[in-house]
Amino acid sequence: MPKSLTSRDGLAETVRQFSTPKQTRKTAFVLPKAEDNSPTPERVAKGDYEWQGKKRVKLNTVNALHMAGDIDGDAVTAAKWWICDYVFAHHGYLDILNDVLPSDYVKGDVHTFAISRGNAAERVGMIRDRLGLCAHVRLEMMLARELSFSAMAQALVPSKGAQGRKVVSAQCALILEQLSDAYTQVRQEIRGSIERHKALVLGATA
Repeated sequence: MPKSLTSRDGLAETVRQFSTPKQTRKTAFVLPKAEDNSPTPERVAKGDYEWQGKKRVKLNTVNALHMAGDIDGDAVTAAKWWICDYVFAHHGYLDILNDVLPSDYVKGDVHTFAISRGNAAERVGMIRDRLGLCAHVRLEMMLARELSFSAMAQALVPSKGAQGRKVVSAQCALILEQLSDAYTQVRQEIRGSIERHKALVLGATA
């Protein structure tokens, strides 16, 4: 005599139907190959790269002098002032133009912008007059063109051979130390000139 089905038996049958294991297909995830962002051989061959052991690396000459103890923090700051003035005077670009401006900032116009570039060019010229043309050329090569000491030595003192790098490095360290004092004198001179002109204007209108 067949066994009578109950509601519990029907439930068990339903569970078996829906709990039958199924084969799942596993997908292998392959990470994409990392993009090579290293400089090209042509870029590494440029004058702002230098041999460091068996590898060519891009050197920050000012930072290298500072880390070696050849220049102090004032000289590093003066180098930043000079390159900002130089780039702004020659190309009309300044890093602070991308900064968030204070709420009380008064926007200038094409005339005030031109005056600011002229002031930057004047400071560069005054520094050149104080330190001399040879120092100015080395500042251009080191800060504006970002050449390595080895590349500068090949252009400036090729007869020195392997010692040329040390010669140029010492010259640049001395120039940067002088640059700090020169900027202090230039700012004082400009401030004094402004005060004298202000006194003349006030005296004429009195």
